[in-house]
Amino acid sequence: MNFVHEKIAVISDTGCDLSDEFISQNGIKLIPFRIILDNGQEYKDKFEISAEKVIELLKEHSLRTSLPSIEDIINTFDAAKLEGYTHAIVLTISSKLSGTWSAINTVAKNYEGLKIAVVDSKILSMAQGFLVMAANDLIKEGEKFSDIVTTLEKRRNSIKAFFLLDTLEYLKKSGRMPNVVLKIAQSLNVKPIFTLKDGKITMDSISLGRKRGVETLKKRILKYSIKKFAVAYTGNSSKAREISFELSSLVKVKSYLYHIGPALSLHGGPEMLGIVIESD
Repeated sequence: MNFVHEKIAVISDTGCDLSDEFISQNGIKLIPFRIILDNGQEYKDKFEISAEKVIELLKEHSLRTSLPSIEDIINTFDAAKLEGYTHAIVLTISSKLSGTWSAINTVAKNYEGLKIAVVDSKILSMAQGFLVMAANDLIKEGEKFSDIVTTLEKRRNSIKAFFLLDTLEYLKKSGRMPNVVLKIAQSLNVKPIFTLKDGKITMDSISLGRKRGVETLKKRILKYSIKKFAVAYTGNSSKAREISFELSSLVKVKSYLYHIGPALSLHGGPEMLGIVIESD
């Protein structure tokens, strides 16, 4: 059980893609990425701009993401301390994809009055969100701070994410797409499925056309013994709902359906589909 003096806050960057309802009900604190338009206009991810707005802006503007500001990181820690938290567990997007872990860790090391562990999820989106949910559950179960951190570092290995992109245009702009994938996609009408390996985006498989890509995506995750899953999308939700319904009929576990958040929608573009799973 928790020692009396351990009141633990759960903090994440906005790449975790958890619902506003879950965030609010469980007191999760979010540190926002920044989204910057080509005209210099800047927004705080999720706080000041929605994913739907990002998809709309992509039609006529170039957008980019930037790390959370130092001010927002400090303000989040300050808020936790003011609420009486003595400890904080921060779960970040993969350090191989962003400097967010490094920025938050630097601030945490020099922050006084709060014991902070910054955990590199080595993943993103709801895969990261599953770890946030796990941290929240472990705290409610009375686990000790140090034990929770150890458990999360082990548990991240059981969480997988696979994403099918309709276009590679936006991932190309982000500089996060392997060059070999770009060359293949430019020469053939293929739809790559991406996953994360060792914290980096890598190509899992390719299919000729979107319809085959969707089928490959579903077959790919059914190879695992699934404890829970989430279906992700940008733009229209109809195909994602169809996939979620189909998988739910095959795998009787807890499931989620969600629109990918603003910052990640920016890199994936419209009509992206994804499936996140936690396996045994």
